[in-house]
Amino acid sequence: MWFETRRIDQATWAIDDHGCDVIYLVSGEERCLLMDTGWGVGDLRTLVVSLAPLPLIVVNSHGHPDHTFGNGEFAEVHIHEDDQPFVNKPPSTEGRRSIMENHLPKPLPPDFDFDTWATSVPGSLIPIQDGHIFDLGNRSLEVVSVAGHTPGSICLLDRGARLLFTGDSVLSGPIWLHLDESLPLVKFHKNLQRLRGFADEFDHIYPAHGDPKKLPLSKGILNELVSGIESILAGELVGQKEKTFAGDGLRCDFVSCGIVYRPDPL
Repeated sequence: MWFETRRIDQATWAIDDHGCDVIYLVSGEERCLLMDTGWGVGDLRTLVVSLAPLPLIVVNSHGHPDHTFGNGEFAEVHIHEDDQPFVNKPPSTEGRRSIMENHLPKPLPPDFDFDTWATSVPGSLIPIQDGHIFDLGNRSLEVVSVAGHTPGSICLLDRGARLLFTGDSVLSGPIWLHLDESLPLVKFHKNLQRLRGFADEFDHIYPAHGDPKKLPLSKGILNELVSGIESILAGELVGQKEKTFAGDGLRCDFVSCGIVYRPDPL
């Protein structure tokens, strides 16, 4: 089975996308919300319906393919307007083949069909902005923009359950800020400071990567990230050279998290 599901509470699930990323399903009384659609391998729609058979809202935490390649399974997908260009058309055949060969875990399911995999987009892409509220019926989630990893990266704040879903903006592993589309470190730092301003309204952090059995993260990780980046900006820390499939950068590891960033411009 491609997906592994772990219950967070009676109406919230973490869906392990075969070790690649973590998708979240949040249910209210009238609607449910799916945060991210993963690599598009496996029948995510059927799984979601089996867990919460309610009208579904789909939201992308950001526009990278490991969070959006399953978008075509759904009629509508919400995404921050600044990341909409990443998902408004199907990826190239060459790009899909490279991802299949180099990034998808093997073996793939017997019914996997490369010719149809990730070749469609939703009928409707709905742009959202900071502050947008998703009302699920006696439960709501607020969009908090945290531009950095991508220009349209968002978190979803669930004040009622005191949960924060962070996408790739807060992770226990290194956060990638060295990508062509990533913002300079100083801007990400400013946006993390703003996110930290919501800290009294949540207790636990659920990121889009990591072992679901080891989640949630403590919200203290935000202080660690902010102070670590401040040390880099002040010249007190300098990262070590790091090569990744998406380019080179400098890597700084803090106590329980880290970043990979571009030295110029900071």
